[in-house]
Amino acid sequence: MKITIWSDFVCPFCYIGQANLDNALSKFEHKDDVNIEYKSFLLMPDAEYVPGEAYAETFSKMKGMPVERAQGMLSQVTETAKDAGVEINYDNAKLTSTLDAHRVFQYAKTKGKDVDFFKTFYQAHFKDGEVLNDFDTIIRLSESVGLDAEEVKKILENKDYDQDVNVDISQASQLGVQGVPFFLINDKYSISGAQPVELFEEALGKIYAEEQAE
Repeated sequence: MKITIWSDFVCPFCYIGQANLDNALSKFEHKDDVNIEYKSFLLMPDAEYVPGEAYAETFSKMKGMPVERAQGMLSQVTETAKDAGVEINYDNAKLTSTLDAHRVFQYAKTKGKDVDFFKTFYQAHFKDGEVLNDFDTIIRLSESVGLDAEEVKKILENKDYDQDVNVDISQASQLGVQGVPFFLINDKYSISGAQPVELFEEALGKIYAEEQAE
């Protein structure tokens, strides 16, 4: 079984959805037969980190809403994350563009490190307060999942793998993806959003049975 996931490192529902999928897979009898592939998606390509500015303030400016409303939305997301068993700390998080990180992610895929890369960058953003468009940060985090620092530096400086990022985004558009996370199972069954564990469990069991019956 193949699960393709379109996601972004700064997408809270992607982080939550991944946790719920992991939970469902841990109970799935055929989990060893499941292959997960990530694909790039730029949730907020124009995001720009402003040192000293609170996440809620940056978010409110981007979305054109009062700061109070933004704070309320972020608080709700934080509680949802707790239920999924992941930590989101918006007092620490830094909202920024993730394009450069996605370029390196495409390189990570060629080394079989895409899942580790995504999970590392999720935590770096939501828990550790890392700035995900800072080259030194990207290089350090990439090294932590086993990528070559010099190669990562070259990719960042030369803007390599840009076309690969665009291909992933184009594929999402062709599939009619309006937002992420978006899960595509065996290239024909789709699940959108941070669905609960129970839905993933049901979907995995049903799809596996249908595929075996064909």
